[in-house]
Amino acid sequence: MKQQLPDQSAVRLVDDIIARAIAERASDIHLEPRGGETVVRFRIDGILRRIMTLPPEMWDRVAIRLKVLAHTDVTRKRLPLDGRMTVGKTVDIRMSTLPTVQGEVIVLRILDRSLCPRGAKALGMEGETLRRYHALTNKKEGLILFAGPTGSGKSSTMYEMITDLICDEVNIVTLEDPVEYDITGANQVEINEQTGLTFSLGMRSALRQDPDIIVIGEIRDAKTAQVAFRAAVTGHLVLATVHAQSGAALPDRLADLGVTEAMLSQSLRGVIIQRLVRRVCGECHGSGCDACRGTGYLGRIGLFGIQDETVTAQRLREADDALTEQCRDLITRGITTKQEARRVLGTI
Repeated sequence: MKQQLPDQSAVRLVDDIIARAIAERASDIHLEPRGGETVVRFRIDGILRRIMTLPPEMWDRVAIRLKVLAHTDVTRKRLPLDGRMTVGKTVDIRMSTLPTVQGEVIVLRILDRSLCPRGAKALGMEGETLRRYHALTNKKEGLILFAGPTGSGKSSTMYEMITDLICDEVNIVTLEDPVEYDITGANQVEINEQTGLTFSLGMRSALRQDPDIIVIGEIRDAKTAQVAFRAAVTGHLVLATVHAQSGAALPDRLADLGVTEAMLSQSLRGVIIQRLVRRVCGECHGSGCDACRGTGYLGRIGLFGIQDETVTAQRLREADDALTEQCRDLITRGITTKQEARRVLGTI
């Protein structure tokens, strides 16, 4: 079958949308067919915003262009697709499609390495929080979990710790689905269930590579949880992210994944609970300007609750309290607002 190619108007439109998203520091681009038109939205500082609407006649051509860029099958519309593309030297984009009754929805996740914070202080850590973070980087064995809801920045914090741990004296192997950022000095493995490269197989192979540190991109199911906790009791340091709404909710989340209290006590050596809040715009001080697109906010800063000793349910609740205290301090210093704190934490 002859491959259908997009016309030049679609090529220019896709290039313009991606360039604008990168310029506005968007983390995601959503293209969603709705009632005969396609809505384009950007997620900026954690908030989705409508940017434009595409006419019906453009959607198929735009979708084809994106699939060509992401090296996927342009004829496949009724099953989900995943692909990747690169823009310039620092931007990687992951594409995901999802067939819906309205049409094919396409989401692009933008990973701009030029915007990545450099160092724990740049993430927002200071004082006792920073001390506890450095205490975790000195661990030699056991499991360190990075926990929080979707979009809380836990993967970025884990990547920062990996960077801090890289040296000639250690062998770091990562198991990721997918690999988000290339890390010089780490041996990164991209898990692909379709080809048979599962987390279990990847871990068995990684353990034969004489690793000092093993990184698991995300614990999503019971099998991956078992793999992570077992590796942590074999003398290795294991880093992993897990989705959890709070520190207090983490034990129940792990129990749902088949992790017993005995496994926790044997393996878990540290936890970082995390959230992100928007910063007040430094140009307009919250009143709204072109720099912040009238929102009053520009960029985000992390809130961290870190436990670097024996992790108990009480200490996880204390980690939640630490997030609240840090947020109050940011409000007092004018870095964020009460409204933003309520949006992210619920109460303050």
